Amino acid sequence: MPDIACVNGVFSAIADAKVSIEDRGFQFGDGVYEVIAVYAGRPFLLDRHMRRLQNSAAAIGIPYDFDANPLDPVIAEGLQRSEYANALVYIQLTRGAAPRSHVIPAGLRPTVVLTFRPLPEISVEYRRRGAALMTAPDDRWGRCSIKAITLLPNVLARNEAVRQGFDDALFVAGNGEVRECTSANIFVICGDSIMTPPRDESVLHGVTQDFLQECAVGVGMHMEEKQFDVATLKAAGEVFMSSTSIEVLAVTRIDEQVIGPGPGPKTCKLFDEFRSRSRGH
Repeated sequence: MPDIACVNGVFSAIADAKVSIEDRGFQFGDGVYEVIAVYAGRPFLLDRHMRRLQNSAAAIGIPYDFDANPLDPVIAEGLQRSEYANALVYIQLTRGAAPRSHVIPAGLRPTVVLTFRPLPEISVEYRRRGAALMTAPDDRWGRCSIKAITLLPNVLARNEAVRQGFDDALFVAGNGEVRECTSANIFVICGDSIMTPPRDESVLHGVTQDFLQECAVGVGMHMEEKQFDVATLKAAGEVFMSSTSIEVLAVTRIDEQVIGPGPGPKTCKLFDEFRSRSRGH
């Protein structure tokens, strides 16, 4: 079965899916998105992802009526058509198509695109090795809590990190405060406490990040939001990152500083708890 897409309610193979060249998502990056993991045919944390999508759309004023046009049935139909048991569902919601102008015209119909692909698996070797992160200055816009499709700074930082032999980049503010990776939240373990940067407008409020608070309790730990710098990360015994696609992944190097001898025991325990809860949801 080929990967499939749904554009404004019409399903097709991804290769056949089309949107207007005047779509404001293409012209201006004027849109928001969401990514949902599917395990054994069941979307994981769907309500939380949809809530974040609605919040992102509202934050930039996209007038999509989620009550009159719910996306849950579209997701269910797409999964049935694709026949993927474990899938990654990508939703992109843009303001719609109109002649190019910075001024937003009235009455636009939002464009809704969903794609359905197999869920990528992180290799066993990568999980055993852990991720290497390169610190990078945070030159993104100030409202990263909105899951906007304007990701060029993230793309450039990630590719520069890969070019230099790292797996990802870690954004750091001008005052040295750690923010997040290009597509993942960051965490540091101190004893039985897990610290993650404050969930303000400078970082994306991760759905997996939020769920990990529940997982932490399940393994006798607790999570707190707290500012910390790169030196704190480099001195820590265990660091990890999380997202919908990577779930929980240990960080074993930041710049040239090695973090522990490999993925730490508490990170592994938390990953096992996540896997157990997500597959049994």
